[in-house]
Amino acid sequence: MNQQEHKQSIKKRLGTWFFNLRIEDTVVMLIVGSTILVYAVFLLYPITVFFSFLTSWSAGLLGILMGFALDRKIEHVKDDRVRKDFLALMRNELTEIRGKIPPQTKTPLMLYPEVWDSFVSSGLMRLLTAEQVAKLSNVYRLVKGTQYEAEWVRQIVEELSRVPDVEKDEKQFLKERYILLRETYLRNGARLSEEIEKILKEEWWKRRS
Repeated sequence: MNQQEHKQSIKKRLGTWFFNLRIEDTVVMLIVGSTILVYAVFLLYPITVFFSFLTSWSAGLLGILMGFALDRKIEHVKDDRVRKDFLALMRNELTEIRGKIPPQTKTPLMLYPEVWDSFVSSGLMRLLTAEQVAKLSNVYRLVKGTQYEAEWVRQIVEELSRVPDVEKDEKQFLKERYILLRETYLRNGARLSEEIEKILKEEWWKRRS
């Protein structure tokens, strides 16, 4: 490698390192660099110039730090508002789902956990605690399982309605399968109802902060 290529390699590495710095690291570097500059001014210029520079430098640095703190606060407030809004929507969604499953009703109805799906796909899981994520994930997993079972029951009812009475063997097979699927749906639906009732009693639905 010649000298020119070596210089280009060093520039490339320094550029990659600089752009990968976190905000916190950048602030620290600014403070350290500014401190060195202050000492340089102190050594090279009269004391009056030094104090004038120090006042301006302190004000500027304080402004930068306050700006970072304000940005963090605004981001925190926004995240908190989004979290509260989604929790309210999820609570309403789970309450609605509970009204559509056994033992509240034995009719297989379709369930649409759109709020939860939207929350997950938006990458907002980071706004919840580990406990909230674990419990909500478990409940919504049961919701989707019950949703599939409801669809299977509905499909077999449709198949039964299309099979002529003369095809007794086929009819009997579908009836037995229907009974099995419906019993599974009723059992798992009742379990889901209990889990939803349990999670809706969690204290974190009511927290304001």
